[in-house]
Amino acid sequence: MTRLLTIISIVLLTFNAPLQAQEKTNFTNLKQQLPLDPSVITGKLENGLTYYIKENSRPQDKAELRLVINAGSILEDEDQRGLAHFVEHMAFNGTTSFQKNELIDYLQSIGVEFGADLNAHTGFDETVYKLTVPTDDQEIFDTSMQILKDWAGGITFSNEEIDNERGVVAEELRARSGAGSRMYDESIPVITNNARYASRLPIGSLDVILNSDYEAMKRFYRDWYRPDLMALVLVGDFDAKKAEAQVKSLFSDLEVPQRPKERTVYKIETANKPVAKVITDKETQNTTVAFYYKKEHEKTLSFEDYKTSLLESLYSGMLRERFNELTQDKDAPFLSASAGIGFFLGNKDSYFLRANLKEDQVLKGIEAVIAESERAKRFGFTETELERYKAKVLQNAVLFKTEADKIPNRIYVEALIDNFTFEDPVVSEDFRYNFYKEILPTISLNEVNAVAQTWVATSDVAIIVNAPEQDLAKLPEEAKLLNILKNGEGLNLKPYVDDMANVALMKDKPQPGKLTATSYNDKVDVTTWEFANGVTVIVKPTTFQNDMIAVRGFRPGGSSVAPDSIYVSAREAGRIVSESGVNSISNIQLQKLNMGRDVKVTPYINYYDELISASSNREDLERMFQMIHLYFTAPNKDANIFGSHKEQLISLYKGADDNPGSYFEKVIAQTMMNNHLRAVPLEVDQIEAELNIDEVYDFYKERFSNANEFTFIFAGNFDPDQIKELSTQYLASLPSNLDEGSNWEDIGLRRVTGKIKKTVNKGIDDKAQVAMRYTGTLDYSPEKLKKLNLLAKVLKIRLTEELREEMGGVYGVRVSGFTTDRPYDWYRMDIRFTCAPENVEVLKDKVFEEIAAIKKNGVSQENVDKIKEAELSNTEEFLNYDSFWIAKIKEAYELGRDYDSFLNYKEDISAIDSDYFKDAAMIYFDETNYAEFVLLPEE
Repeated sequence: MTRLLTIISIVLLTFNAPLQAQEKTNFTNLKQQLPLDPSVITGKLENGLTYYIKENSRPQDKAELRLVINAGSILEDEDQRGLAHFVEHMAFNGTTSFQKNELIDYLQSIGVEFGADLNAHTGFDETVYKLTVPTDDQEIFDTSMQILKDWAGGITFSNEEIDNERGVVAEELRARSGAGSRMYDESIPVITNNARYASRLPIGSLDVILNSDYEAMKRFYRDWYRPDLMALVLVGDFDAKKAEAQVKSLFSDLEVPQRPKERTVYKIETANKPVAKVITDKETQNTTVAFYYKKEHEKTLSFEDYKTSLLESLYSGMLRERFNELTQDKDAPFLSASAGIGFFLGNKDSYFLRANLKEDQVLKGIEAVIAESERAKRFGFTETELERYKAKVLQNAVLFKTEADKIPNRIYVEALIDNFTFEDPVVSEDFRYNFYKEILPTISLNEVNAVAQTWVATSDVAIIVNAPEQDLAKLPEEAKLLNILKNGEGLNLKPYVDDMANVALMKDKPQPGKLTATSYNDKVDVTTWEFANGVTVIVKPTTFQNDMIAVRGFRPGGSSVAPDSIYVSAREAGRIVSESGVNSISNIQLQKLNMGRDVKVTPYINYYDELISASSNREDLERMFQMIHLYFTAPNKDANIFGSHKEQLISLYKGADDNPGSYFEKVIAQTMMNNHLRAVPLEVDQIEAELNIDEVYDFYKERFSNANEFTFIFAGNFDPDQIKELSTQYLASLPSNLDEGSNWEDIGLRRVTGKIKKTVNKGIDDKAQVAMRYTGTLDYSPEKLKKLNLLAKVLKIRLTEELREEMGGVYGVRVSGFTTDRPYDWYRMDIRFTCAPENVEVLKDKVFEEIAAIKKNGVSQENVDKIKEAELSNTEEFLNYDSFWIAKIKEAYELGRDYDSFLNYKEDISAIDSDYFKDAAMIYFDETNYAEFVLLPEE
């Protein structure tokens, strides 16, 4: 349950709607087994293969297909360390139905993008193959199912291809190397009590990757890729019954070995006493602490288990809220902290505490984390905290129910994978809502507070501190960490006080403004209202979600209008005020007021704009308008928030030069932007001296006290008349001075010209990073932006084929194009990869060779078709999202174009040919404006 709720809360905004009648379920009998979502067809073939199939039309004409193997790196023999992951690579390098590269070529020809739609991952205990395909062509769907079948039992493992792929896998290991991976490698023996997991990291051993016998890899495939350890997860816009018949027909002949190897479940043994480890690295920036309280994993199978999981969610959620409240105090001894209860690894669950510590208060920060956990354990939570968090949890359940037919395929896929691998529950949206609605009111404060006794009493605790090597002298010894943990029960603590006075968001509503003009575009169903105070409102009603409204407000200006003397304050003004609350209501109080509601409003100030981002459901729509109004008229000036934000900003940049990647990016920015004040990373001394609370507040007020020329775009499932009424009251009433317009200013940001080559020596890892940039000027248009992006995509295809597949020199290549008209019309083409230092020159030469080939010959028809299919597929999917419409309407509004101007995308895509890319390459790969940066290890 926890994993699924987390994914949903990230991907979708929460919202509300009238609910259907409850399922007739007796929730008082907690001994009942949880029902699988009845919309999921599930079964098991005679050979043991499990399948899950669910019809879902979000997005239309697409499906998410997964092959899940209940086997990962934990099952490797000593001579196979890394080969579970290597097998995953080989699945893309030849099967019984597709020779090398044919599989990827075929999928790209139908609009599938490598990485985004075609991928895989290997973990300790599972391997998952991922495929997103169109479903409006039965032949394509059939072929896609055959690909899953090939992965399950038809990878060919050519010795030649194994050798060719060794370099790619080695480069993946190289690309992942760094301070984070080094510290993780040191921590895992501690947190797993030296279990087998510590010696079976999925990326494996470089020696095995480069030198293993062919037979070792084939042996892993034979032993563990078998139907009794497999599941198919199919979710999408197709006929589920027909798909089930296809699964039975196609996969029933997969055979289980006559003497199948036992699928051992390796355990993490329970420690008899806590352990601690301080880990330092010269290239890390931050100091962090993590506490893991571990106990045996308990499956969630019954109603009672589901309630237990709910109690744990309430407990850990309220503790996170307390941590969040603490971090908004400038005197807090840590920068951020969090807590949670859930799956850990192997056979263990954990209650965890994590914090990002202040450099000069490491010990105090660690003690404060334990103190807050102990406070919750000793005194429990308050009734008001619990009621608010119950409302939040129930509203999250409403999200599932209300938007059941609009939840993306990938959300359901991930839940069903977890059901197979961890036996996590997959209940219907109706069941979840009804269970919460019935059970939440019966949950007492004592039940929630009792969760602490289950978790914090364990002796199996691991404490990990990660810190910069140069701070070693400031760090507590491991014995001290254990004493902090041990002495928690003896701390002198007071109960938490829930500071939630009787506050109201807006006591007096503003007087409505005046509507002066209305226009309507019937081609895209967009209405525009102009108000007397200079505010414009544009509305696009949709049914892409059932009860969701998204808003984007904007006006030119931003930090560009601030003088250099207050630049640091101006660039942070939007962030600080958005964290400070409104109308004398602190941000914490505002969060408490809105808990259980689906409403969010955030003001921003970027380089060239003032912005408002907001969302709500229909029920909380007026509250959203009120918050928007207050961020203009009554922003708070909060010294506590300012101090906390300043400390976090200093922490972000402190020690950045010790991190090779951060330092490399700094050199690139300084070089490319002529070391312009506003285009390079901030310095700690600069933040300390120049970030000023009065300047922050005054600049924000200056930009938002006059709403003239602000435009708001609304998209979602709403009644336009209601938006009109609320806009008239809350937006048309915003203060404005019609004599003062707003525009951004040219602050002199200019990209460097000419040829530049720089080598940076930084870091201890045996790896190089290469950044190749082409820049120049152009007459900006959305069409040219599109051309740059598509040129980048086609070059990425070619470089992936050459640098990765043919040369084995990289794990991946990033190619990106960008253009804008601010502060002048300019573009950038960026090519990046990580490789062995000795391979830098040969790989760069291949990049130049591929660019020259496009300039001379254009692009093969095969690659043209790949790009066109992907572009058509993506555009037709994006057309069903409110955010896409808002972006396109904003673009058209700012450029003075018709709102429907982008709807000729089919004709535009159809016109793409080889010359399209040839012409683009000739223009945008301008060798006279070329910059090259190479990061090499320290000499």
